[in-house]
Amino acid sequence: MTDRGTSEWMGPVPAADGCDCQVCRPDPAYDEDERRTIDTVLQHGWQVSLVSDDVRCEHTDHDHVAHGDEGHDADGSPSFAYTVGLGHRCGHPELLISGLDPEVMHRALNDLTRRVMQGRRLAPGDVLEDVLAGVPVVVEQVTDDALRETVTWSGWFHRRRPEALAIVWPSVAGLFAWQPGAPSVLNERQPPEWRAPIRHTGGVDVDPSWDFPVPPERMAFSCVHVVEDGEAILWVARELEETRGEDWSIHCGADGHDTSEMRMVHLAHLVRSAPSLRALSSLGLDEEAFRISTDSEWTIEPLA
Repeated sequence: MTDRGTSEWMGPVPAADGCDCQVCRPDPAYDEDERRTIDTVLQHGWQVSLVSDDVRCEHTDHDHVAHGDEGHDADGSPSFAYTVGLGHRCGHPELLISGLDPEVMHRALNDLTRRVMQGRRLAPGDVLEDVLAGVPVVVEQVTDDALRETVTWSGWFHRRRPEALAIVWPSVAGLFAWQPGAPSVLNERQPPEWRAPIRHTGGVDVDPSWDFPVPPERMAFSCVHVVEDGEAILWVARELEETRGEDWSIHCGADGHDTSEMRMVHLAHLVRSAPSLRALSSLGLDEEAFRISTDSEWTIEPLA
């Protein structure tokens, strides 16, 4: 199935330099499906193509048989979704995600594509937060074999060998497939052969270091919006406390949290869900850090 990227009208905009796609050089002999893709990219900026048991891409290269296991097609390959049109709009590789519920993949790709449209350039090794609720994702390069298996509709649209980046997700506990203790289902639904090998660093390393001045099991104050709703972490404070020595508060950045909205969580859980917190491991006592979004840098000031 194909879905429009956004409900907002974007209208014709300048294409990326040297673009030779179906929009820039139209062919009068399009069939209904091809015309729909072109219209969607023209009007809405991009298209998300979904390939799964319940929702299948209309391109003939994706002619899978239905009724496979959950998260997979009947031929054993995982369900997946990818964008069409990013090369035309902004000279950016397409985005590919696999193994999740189609609606979840659709929303994630739409969110990331909007960031790309606003100027964010993604590259292998990037760690992104606020894409899936409560866990980060990692960007990796899609292999040549996987390109032929997955983003074929993009190849037709752009009239060239497609390019794509994979959006890789972890377990609900924030463990990625290459980290100790990760469940095997991560590799089943995100085939390693679809992704070019990469050395992961920082918070998504195989065995990340712990540089905070308190142990990982130290309890931190957080809010229901982060802990239960999976909202982004936008505010952190390290405060001197007479009995415990210090307290860490990590929440969504909203003002005026009620006591009933606060939760106690191991600091390690919060750091695993938001690896960017590692940049604040040396935050001083009675200092706070805040940011506008997960794509913004942290600002550090004395705690008011």
